[in-house]
Amino acid sequence: MAILNSTACKSSYGRLTYIFNQSAHNTSKTNHRVLACSGTNINMLHTPNGHLSTLQSGAYLEKQFHQSLKRAYNPKRKYQAQSIIISFSSEEFDTSDLKRQATQAMQLVQGYVHQHFSDAQSVSCVQCDGDGGKLHVHLLINTVKTNGKTVPTNRFSVYRMRRDFNKYLERNFQLVTGRRWSNSFNKASTRKDAKTITTRSSWEEQLKQTINQVKQEVRNVVDFINRLSTKGIQIKERGKKKQWTYTQIIPDKNGKPKLHRVRAYYQRKDKAGHVLSTRGLGQAYTRQGLDNYWRQQLEKEQEITPVKSHYRKEVKTNDRKDVQTEREELIKIRTLARDAQAAANQRQRRIQLNLQKSRSADAEERKQRTQPQTGSATSRRRDQSRSKSISKQQRYAETTQRRVKKQQERAKRTNGKDVGPDL
Repeated sequence: MAILNSTACKSSYGRLTYIFNQSAHNTSKTNHRVLACSGTNINMLHTPNGHLSTLQSGAYLEKQFHQSLKRAYNPKRKYQAQSIIISFSSEEFDTSDLKRQATQAMQLVQGYVHQHFSDAQSVSCVQCDGDGGKLHVHLLINTVKTNGKTVPTNRFSVYRMRRDFNKYLERNFQLVTGRRWSNSFNKASTRKDAKTITTRSSWEEQLKQTINQVKQEVRNVVDFINRLSTKGIQIKERGKKKQWTYTQIIPDKNGKPKLHRVRAYYQRKDKAGHVLSTRGLGQAYTRQGLDNYWRQQLEKEQEITPVKSHYRKEVKTNDRKDVQTEREELIKIRTLARDAQAAANQRQRRIQLNLQKSRSADAEERKQRTQPQTGSATSRRRDQSRSKSISKQQRYAETTQRRVKKQQERAKRTNGKDVGPDL
């Protein structure tokens, strides 16, 4: 099958020169870097015979990419091109005839590009110099169209392009190559359980062994969670369905603590209900899977042990005890939560009372400070008013004396009869 890899490029120059202007990395099958090339909405170099040349100039192609970028609304955009790698499997092209198969691969890729990216500039070339020796195509698409508009980023989604390219191969692979094409994605979609999935690390293998050992020693979920917590493994519920996630902190290579977590079981489906991917440890490690396991173990024990009336009573009493212990634990947790809430409320009230007391004390202290200042101010005003009245009286007495003296002197000079008393 064809594998697609999509990467955003900040500069098309580096990618174009890497594709066209380097020597072959692996010369086990061919010494040529480019076996075939083509382009859309772009000018490319041709041979004297009129055919497209496999020797292209990355700088010449980049200039044409940059002309579209100048017409964009934001010429200083961060990403200029999208690099896509399409790798064919050995079942599709076994590289026995490189020239013919390279032409067929280029014809398939160009048909897909004309159908889905005909409004943008693109350059594609076929190579077979990788370490795996597989036939692959480098496709570089300008993110800015020739009219200056931007190509939507969701069109470069790997899932979307892979789905569209697989549909194109179903219709056109046999027409181009003469051979039938089978989609291996349909085979992968039949796997709906994660039991056969290999874990990504040794920690998940060790976690599975620990869970398998603990679930044989207990008979209910509460004991199972408590026993795992003693081993440093925690269980967290997430989502409305309360799916389980196992977490554990273990040291890494450098001795630093690192949090590891893995889901119990998870499936990603499309709108039609088809399974796209499966993750996690498996259905046996979910809460429902563990309940089913303990139910089966209990049924096996009942089949092996002869059923008697007193045995039934013991089973019922054990079940009641388990339920009672769970209820008691819930009651304890609730009471602890209430006590904690009451203590928090009481602390809040104390803080508010202390705050009010401190505010009242500050107000009283300000009042006491302002009182002597106001008293001194009033006394100053009284003294000033008294001094003003005394000065006025003195000035009035002085003026009256001067007037009397003037009258006496005037009477002496004129020898008048009305001479006032000598004050």
